[in-house]
Amino acid sequence: MSSEPQLFRVNPESQKSERIEEVDFARLGLQERKDIQEWIAANPNILGEDLLIITKEFSSFEGTDERLDLLAVDADGKLVVIELKRDDTGANVHWQAIKYASYLHHTKQEDIIRILAAYEKGSEEDAKQMLQDHLDNDDLDILNHDQRIILASHRFAQEVTSAALWLNQKTPGEDLITCVQLTPYRDAKTDSLYIQSNTIIPVPGAEDLIIQIRTTEKEDGVSSSGVTRRSTARNYRNDDVTSFLKKVRDLALNGLPDEIKPERKSRWANRLSDNRRYYHLWHSEQPWGNWSLFYEVEMKVADPSKGTASCSYAHVAIRYSFDRQGKIGGLSVDESNSLKSFLDNLDIHEDQKPYHRDTWGRVMVDFDGSILDDDFAKSLADTLRCFIEVATPAIIDFLDERNEV
Repeated sequence: MSSEPQLFRVNPESQKSERIEEVDFARLGLQERKDIQEWIAANPNILGEDLLIITKEFSSFEGTDERLDLLAVDADGKLVVIELKRDDTGANVHWQAIKYASYLHHTKQEDIIRILAAYEKGSEEDAKQMLQDHLDNDDLDILNHDQRIILASHRFAQEVTSAALWLNQKTPGEDLITCVQLTPYRDAKTDSLYIQSNTIIPVPGAEDLIIQIRTTEKEDGVSSSGVTRRSTARNYRNDDVTSFLKKVRDLALNGLPDEIKPERKSRWANRLSDNRRYYHLWHSEQPWGNWSLFYEVEMKVADPSKGTASCSYAHVAIRYSFDRQGKIGGLSVDESNSLKSFLDNLDIHEDQKPYHRDTWGRVMVDFDGSILDDDFAKSLADTLRCFIEVATPAIIDFLDERNEV
């Protein structure tokens, strides 16, 4: 029995089908750069996800003449190195892509905007708007907080797939390398060319299917102990964790006065490493902004194979981040340091505690692990509401007083 994908032409009237021949790109005279690269640049959905191509044939690296095929930004703001091979990857394409990803590690937001503007032959303002429309939020500080790789080819060498699987296992909660198989088919009858796109790494295991089947046996898809886990790494934007954190958001904001209710919010529960998921809310005015000054609900989600969605810990926080100039959301350096000190000493909640890193900090309340049920949602929402009710008017007053000086 063949496990290889196949493609058939079906005639609904005669109810007959004919197999369409799989071919090699080389046999058809198709090339990586002239053909495959152009198809993907024009429609990156061929690779199976929402990507914004920001340049192709990029070679502006210091100290090397190497050139990557395509560079993109995914919906989470990560830079994505896309390396294409025609019919066979060879044994070392992953090392080639890893080098490129390392070269891009320190690429700045303004560089990404400039690269996209040059690629689109437009203004930097237009490029900025394209990025804002593409991302989960319109705050570009999230750009290039991490990097990842997509390898695309007709066939993959075992050296490549083995390395990709091993590296992904070493980065839990993240897929460092995605392998997409592009299989060409030629219909001799119509002389049409078809491309079948199939993500072979990462791929859900059998346990994900079993969990999904068991879930359907529960009434209304919800277990008696809480919310069931049905998500994989590739559909987290619409999974149970996103639904749960949106419930927390709605409970917290319900009935708040408009003048202190955050207008901006994440579209889904984004992912960090180690199965951590977060959801942000923030106001429109500076210094508020996603990744500059914002409210945060974060949790470490338990192993999805356990069946019921739960977390091992969670926190609610107000968080601030300094940019490379030591500023928070457009404030001066002095104003930013004053705001940091003000927030660290603001009395928001009886269980609050400060937490600091080199360029950011938060005032937070920790929660023990729990099933993601209604009671836990209310506990998180009550704390988030307390943060908003206390911190938002306090920050407004703090900024007004400084503006009057």
